[in-house]
Amino acid sequence: MKIRKILNNNLVLASDVQGNEIIVKGRGIGFNKKRWDLLDESVIEKIFTPENSKNSKELQSYLTSIPEDYLDFVQEYVDDIKNSYDIKLNNSIYISLSDHLTGTIKRFNEGISINNLLLLDIKQLYKLEYKIGLDMLEKLNAKFNVNLPLDEAGFIALHFVNAQDSEGKNDGFKISHIVNEIMEIVKRYYDSIVFDEESLYYQRFITHLKYFAQRFLHKELNYKEDTKLFEIIRNQYKEAYGCVKLIYLMMDDKYNYKLTEEEMLYLTMHIQSITEKSTL
Repeated sequence: MKIRKILNNNLVLASDVQGNEIIVKGRGIGFNKKRWDLLDESVIEKIFTPENSKNSKELQSYLTSIPEDYLDFVQEYVDDIKNSYDIKLNNSIYISLSDHLTGTIKRFNEGISINNLLLLDIKQLYKLEYKIGLDMLEKLNAKFNVNLPLDEAGFIALHFVNAQDSEGKNDGFKISHIVNEIMEIVKRYYDSIVFDEESLYYQRFITHLKYFAQRFLHKELNYKEDTKLFEIIRNQYKEAYGCVKLIYLMMDDKYNYKLTEEEMLYLTMHIQSITEKSTL
């Protein structure tokens, strides 16, 4: 294997024996080297294989922008998980999780925290991954002298869910994304309200959104229409229904899915409940 480009002392762009472009990580692998030098294969720690030239540039950008301490920590931990549990993880997790930790610790040091709206559901649906998330959270708090909250264990768990090759375990991020998109609409619509995210009503709403997103992704949205009840709720809770109409437009525009009357009915009732129980 030959060096094509030195990214830093510990990262190089190289060619494998077939001439394919790869990114190689190893302690001191680029130190005092120059283009077309042979790689010292004894110091190779990880090889990243880009799918194409665009992906190669993105990988180079990610790997050179992430602090090496985070890359090393994630690599060691993920390798240990692969050896300890009977789960297959694709190599994307090394970069995605390292990049996530970079942003998370940066926000922590700036006093910014992000609540994990799906934490309760992650605990129930992905027990093994959440257990891994708790363990990794404890280790990274000790390693980097931070005090990240339990929410972070849920975010870490989703990275392990997303990196698994088995069918059906790859939609954690998609569910989270849809839930957050809907919640952004609700919070913008009711910008004068401070929602009590610990309240039972709020948690029920998040759970409803999560299961809606899950059913939507798996095309399991089958409802019985009750037009009479829908008309009553729509007229009784006009402001909440106005918010639901924005959610309807977003789902139609982004996902080409039109909410049913029954789904709009339940969304309206949930939104009405959380706004009644929140403070101006």
